[in-house]
Amino acid sequence: MTAQEATLIAAVIAAVASVSKLLFDRFSENRSSFRALLQPLVADLGESLHGIVATCNVMSRSNSAEQHENWHTKAKAERDKLKALRPKLRYPLWGVDDGLRVLLRLPEWTAHARGQPKRLKLLITRATRLREAIDAVALRCYRNGRLPDAFERLQVRLYAWHCQKVFQDGPDQADAADA
Repeated sequence: MTAQEATLIAAVIAAVASVSKLLFDRFSENRSSFRALLQPLVADLGESLHGIVATCNVMSRSNSAEQHENWHTKAKAERDKLKALRPKLRYPLWGVDDGLRVLLRLPEWTAHARGQPKRLKLLITRATRLREAIDAVALRCYRNGRLPDAFERLQVRLYAWHCQKVFQDGPDQADAADA
């Protein structure tokens, strides 16, 4: 190997190293900016998601009409918190909006299904599963500094559909027979 060939190889290696460093720095910068965008929203999202499902859960188990109305008011307050947060999350968590919209309807669906214990239990179970999926997606997106991938969007959409289907299917036949 001649001195010219060695110099050429060293120059190519240096060029490849500098280009790869530029690409890595760009990726790191994008990741940092995405995390900065999500950082103020993630804690509020987790609190709002848990709050709306938890209040609806308690509302579903309330015995008296007064208790039910008090918990319904609290659930609507939690819904309003999530509703205020939703537009800020629409683009950073692209594809999760379907799940958020379903959870926004949860207080009304829970109130509508009052007196149908099997339907309420199924609704709360599926809403909890949806909440957990949205929580996991938000955490992974924050940790990795990226948008939700296709699998995560599909998972949230599926859980949202499952939750919505409980409401759309109407009263369970066993619940209707008990009434």
